[in-house]
Parts: sequence; C-alpha cells; structure tokens
Amino acid sequence: MKLKVKEINFETGNTKDVVLNIKDAQELGQKAGERIFIKNPKSRSLEDKFWTAIIQIDYSNTIVNSGEIGIFLDILREKKSLKNETIVSVKPAEPPDSFKFIQKKIKGLKLSSEEINSIIVDAVSGSLSRIDLTAFITAVSINGMDNEEMTALTLAETRSGEMFYFGMDVYDKHSTGGVPGNKVSLIIVPIVAAVGLTIPKSSTRAITSPSGTADSMEVLAPVAFTPRELNDIVSKENACIIWGGALETAPADNVLIEIERPLHMDPIGLMIPSILTKKLSLGVKKLVLDIPVGDGTKFPSTDKGKQFAYLFKEIASNVGIETECALTLAHQPIGHAVGPALEAREALTLLRDYSAGPNSLIEKATDLAGMILEMSGKAQKGEGQNLAKEVLRSGKAYEKMKNIIEIQGGDPEIKPEDIKIGPYVKEFFANKDGYIVEVNNSIINQIAKTAGCPSSKSSGVEIIKKQGAKIKKGDIVFRVYSHSESKLRKAEKIYNATGGPIRLGGMVIEKV
Repeated sequence: MKLKVKEINFETGNTKDVVLNIKDAQELGQKAGERIFIKNPKSRSLEDKFWTAIIQIDYSNTIVNSGEIGIFLDILREKKSLKNETIVSVKPAEPPDSFKFIQKKIKGLKLSSEEINSIIVDAVSGSLSRIDLTAFITAVSINGMDNEEMTALTLAETRSGEMFYFGMDVYDKHSTGGVPGNKVSLIIVPIVAAVGLTIPKSSTRAITSPSGTADSMEVLAPVAFTPRELNDIVSKENACIIWGGALETAPADNVLIEIERPLHMDPIGLMIPSILTKKLSLGVKKLVLDIPVGDGTKFPSTDKGKQFAYLFKEIASNVGIETECALTLAHQPIGHAVGPALEAREALTLLRDYSAGPNSLIEKATDLAGMILEMSGKAQKGEGQNLAKEVLRSGKAYEKMKNIIEIQGGDPEIKPEDIKIGPYVKEFFANKDGYIVEVNNSIINQIAKTAGCPSSKSSGVEIIKKQGAKIKKGDIVFRVYSHSESKLRKAEKIYNATGGPIRLGGMVIEKV
C-alpha cells in the first residue's frame, strides 16, 4: 500500500508512532499498537529508507484521510529525508523477537542475557510498543527476576547510553526514598568533595514526592548539562549535583520508568538495575545506599530492608560496584523543610552555620558521608562521621558548595534569605497542650504537593515542631507556603480534613 505523508504538528515522545486512517488500517489487517514496515524510496540512508513503526488509528477521519499516513514531528526531525507529502510504501510487519521473550517472562520463565539485551535494544529503538513494555514490567512485577537476570539487565541498560569515566575511585550516595525533606545529598556531596574525593551526583526530578535533589539544587544553580559540560564541571571541582535526564545515559531505564510511574509499579527486579545503571553510567565504583525503613517507604520493616540490602550488594558486586547499605529511620521528615526552595534554604543555612542545625539533617548527612569517607580510607572505621562533621563545622563543605554552585552557573554568594518562598502562607496552631507523638509523612507529602510541589519551587511546608517536642495550646506547629492562593486553600482543606500531620498526645495512647 502506498500512502502520502501528512505532518502532524506535535510530538508524542515516541519516535515510532504513526497514524493511519481506519479504512487503510482495515485494508492492511492491522490494529492499534501493531507494527507496519515502511519504505521511503527517496531516502539514501538505509536507516531512513526501511523502518518499522507502531500504528495508532484515526477512527474519526479528522486527523488523516484514507491514503495518508500521519507522521509526528519527532519522526520528521529524526528522518531527514521524510517530508510532507512524500509517498511511502507500507505493509504489515511481524513483532520483533524480543516480543517473544516478553511472552516467555509472562509465563514465569527465566530470560537469558541475550534475550534481556534484545528487549532493551528494542525498547530504546521503539520497536516495542508501550503495551509490550507494560506487559514486560507487569511480568517482572509478578514473577520477579533472579540475580543473573538483574545483573544482565543492569549491564544491558548501561550499554544503551553514554558512559563517563572520572577516574578509578568515584563515589556516590543514593536513597530508595520515602522520607519527605530528605535533602541530605546537598550536604553530603560538598563534604565528600571537600576532602578530595570524586562524587558526580546525578539525580532525578521528583515525580511522586514534593522535591528531589535536582529540584532543590536547581533553586541554587542550573542542573541540566550536556555530556561535554558535565566532564568539564567534574574535572574542575571533582563533584556536581545535576539532573540526569539531560544526559544521554541509560535511555533504556528512562523508557521503562516512564511506563512504571503511571502504573505505580517499581518491582525489585527493575529497581535494582535502575539504580545501578545510573551509577555505572557515571563511572561510580563505590556507593553508599540509604534505605529508609518504616511506614510510607518501600520497606515497612527492618527485616525487609535487610533482605533488600543483601540482594542489592550482591547485584552491585556482580557489576563492579562496592556497596555499603544503611537502614535509616523514616518516621518523620529530615529537618523541618519540605519543598524545593525550602529544602535548598535549609541546606544552605546548615552549610553556612553548623550551629543552625537542624540536628536530624546533620546526623543523617554526616553519618552517610562518613560511610563514604571510611570506604575511601580518608577516615578509619568508626571515625567517618566525626571527620564529616568537622568538614561541615569548619566551613570547608560550604566553600566547596559555593564552587559547585558557581561552576554550574549559579550565584556562589547566594544567602538563605535570597531564596524566594511562596507569597501565600497559612499557619496552623496546636489546639491543646501535649507532646508530639507522631508526624505523618504521607499527609505532609499530600499537603506539599497540593500546595504546588514540585513544579512550583517556592511552594512547600515547614514542620515547626517534631516528634517528642512539648507543645502548648496556641503554639504554631505547621506552616504551608504556596505560589497560588487557590492551591493554598486546597492544601488547607486537606490539613483540616485529615487533622494535620502532627498528632499530639499525653500518657494515654488510645481511648477504647
């Protein structure tokens, strides 16, 4: 069948999708999500002359007419010889071999390294549809992956993108998440770099939490860089705090994550390769993994956290990364600030003045940084946290952070009070005397996101008093900031409906 190209003036994010009119799809015997083979006789490039696409169908006859094939801007930019009104030939195409391997995993069978590599190659090329990849993710979620499969998947995902080399000894810290206000990387990176170690910190932006490390750092300096710019930054400062999405590392992992997120799936078989792939891509050789345990995290109990830690260490060792894991408390936020600007302000305040605290941020950041210092030999066993605290207390970490901010294009002299916070504010007060017996992380996250986080960097919440604090009636306990008056009202409604994240109590635990 010959069809005339019609440009569709928007992007899909998938450079394999095309649109057919329902009549042409029926004549080809194809359904939405199935594949067609396209030949462009005018192209001199084999890659552009013959290619496989995944069809979407126009049932309304309003996007493409019969005799036309709708091509999105993504594909037109990629395939230079393809122009509006170009005549191409199309015919049905068989699914790739990787489709059979996904079916094999659905049946609960083990995949070989070659089969896993085939799935990853086709996921990146676009030969597998979102439906195919959803099936793969679901199959892994139900049937799991053994150590050999996870090792193979890690290596295949790493090979799918660019890899960096920053020397023989490269360090990093990662967290499995679940704790609001966990801005410890903004403290750890400058501590580690200040003693001469290399730590290229690449982070994701927040999706389900109020702020990620990249979101908070972006308040202080740009975080999106090209590979060449990243090499220059790390070569000069032996550290960075950047957004990994701007780099060309591990595109296969990004493809899978885009589907995992709306499915609310993060199976262990994909989580471990995802973490390790990003580290391998940046040349990391030694890693400290923060595993928060407790309600609201991926690991509700210490036993679950330990099981994950042992498994993670084994897979990491298989791919050449020495790892130490820290099971950490997750019963309340780290520090008092939640939200990109508020977290950046709190971290910067501590870097400038050790006595300003907060204590929970000092303890967690220096504990994890101390583990890295001990792994490197900069500190003896048991002395890493003391050295980390000294580097923080002395101002050396702050000076290194200023250098990182400057080389990434920010103002190194920025002060906490220079950071803009949402202009709309609502304060909440204790309605009785007592002690704070619980701080609910999930409610904090819900309120912060409703107020505008993470897309609005100036929005967020402050937890004025935390667990164990003595409170008098009328004391302020919670504050919400927003860039939007209407969003602030919605956040206030959630606070009132839930009773807020702060629970007061006396000696009585519960009335029955």
